[in-house]
Amino acid sequence: MSRKFRDLTASDLRKIPGLSEDHFCIGVERIHLHLSNKKEMHWYLAEYGPIGKKFFGFYIESINGISSGLCTLDELLSLSRKGEDWEPVVDESWKTVAANEIPSLQGYIKMMICPPDIT
Repeated sequence: MSRKFRDLTASDLRKIPGLSEDHFCIGVERIHLHLSNKKEMHWYLAEYGPIGKKFFGFYIESINGISSGLCTLDELLSLSRKGEDWEPVVDESWKTVAANEIPSLQGYIKMMICPPDIT
């Protein structure tokens, strides 16, 4: 059985590095935690601020595509209220890697580094 995100303890979350203000070099962030659900949503979490209970990372949703930025602990926990298919589960086989090493994020990161010229 997979470990549900809601079952992580404060001690588990403290293993993720603290939030920083330096997010200028997109793609070099080390992703420490990967979550997914049956709705094909993925969260690649690099940093966590326990005071504000916010994560910094990359997010993949079927409707909105890929984005990066902040999300809150409460936002992730609230998904389970929508039903079992929405419940984020922990990828327990995850090994910490740079964001630009994750195939599903590579196109997004390249676009953010060098946006297409639309003139």
